[in-house]
Amino acid sequence: MTIWKKVTAAVAMAGLVASFALTGCGGTQKKDTAAAQKTQVITDVKGNQVTVPKDLKKLAVVPLPWASVVYALDGSSERIAAIHPGAMSAYKGSFFTKVDPHFGKLDSKLVNQNFTPNVEGMAQAGVQACLVWQYQDKDAAKLKQAGIAPVMIYNDTIENLKKSFRIVGKLLGKEDRAEKVIQYYDQSYNSILKHKDEVAKAKKPMILFLRNSKLRLQGNDNFMFEAIKIGGGRNPIDQSAMTNPNSNKELPMEEIYKLNPDIIFLSNFDKFVPDDLYQNRIPGQDWSTIKAVKEHRVYKVPKGIYRWDAPGVETPLMMRWMAYMMQPEIFKDIDIRKETKAFYKDFIHYDASDEDLKQIFADEANHNSVFPGAK
Repeated sequence: MTIWKKVTAAVAMAGLVASFALTGCGGTQKKDTAAAQKTQVITDVKGNQVTVPKDLKKLAVVPLPWASVVYALDGSSERIAAIHPGAMSAYKGSFFTKVDPHFGKLDSKLVNQNFTPNVEGMAQAGVQACLVWQYQDKDAAKLKQAGIAPVMIYNDTIENLKKSFRIVGKLLGKEDRAEKVIQYYDQSYNSILKHKDEVAKAKKPMILFLRNSKLRLQGNDNFMFEAIKIGGGRNPIDQSAMTNPNSNKELPMEEIYKLNPDIIFLSNFDKFVPDDLYQNRIPGQDWSTIKAVKEHRVYKVPKGIYRWDAPGVETPLMMRWMAYMMQPEIFKDIDIRKETKAFYKDFIHYDASDEDLKQIFADEANHNSVFPGAK
């Protein structure tokens, strides 16, 4: 072979190798581009950058109230793959069973009572992303290792609640819906605050908000504390006589005798009802001398698509209901049943009937209680 032919062959071979290299590189670039187009990066409440599918199909929800948030933002429960068993217990027996029967079929075993996710089970079920509390770092690491995107949220403050709404909205591709929920929250909050001067001058009833029959407080989380404050009530944890304001501990009956509350709210995290206090049916407790009991001002709080006394999409309704219950003359512009009906029509596209409203507002449980304006 001549030198010229050898040079020509070498050049041709080099070109062929270069062509293969460019083709391979281009293929990789195309694959990377295609992958990027199918995913999005979300910044969760803790500042973590999380890569999630744009077309999310299966989402697990660890925090209790957030299954209802996902439902309200997404408009259905079709993309929810797993929920906390406490979210399922809130669903059972509620009006929500009529709204979305599919919700009752969701898996409530892939999330444990202590909020830890069953990572292996979620992976086998094809879960793509999982909402977790912001303190669940170890669980988030396990989820990530299994190929499930952990998205941290929190609702300890109004700011974090709104931020978490936006995070979930982006995750679902429903940013507009998230902003609509936030706007509704702001409007409701401001509608109560516009009466702040009247509230400041008003005589304020002592409020006891019980989470359960063991006398654990519900009224000292940020949202219920704020609702009591701006709605014109006095909260026990503001009182110097209160020696045990920790919501994780029981409140002694002796403290309740000292406080002698004017109004008692009963959470939906327990099955207790006003008649349990009126008739002294709770062992070891005597309510007969308490003012709220003697005047029949004990109320089971509402429950809609979730328990209203937990921070979520129905929090604005809860705050307005409480404001009217505590200061009916100041908040006489509130027609909470009408507002609730409009809320469900607007946010979950459901026409709540009068029977639904009776169930939501626990009319049967409250039938022996005296309501503001009742004759």
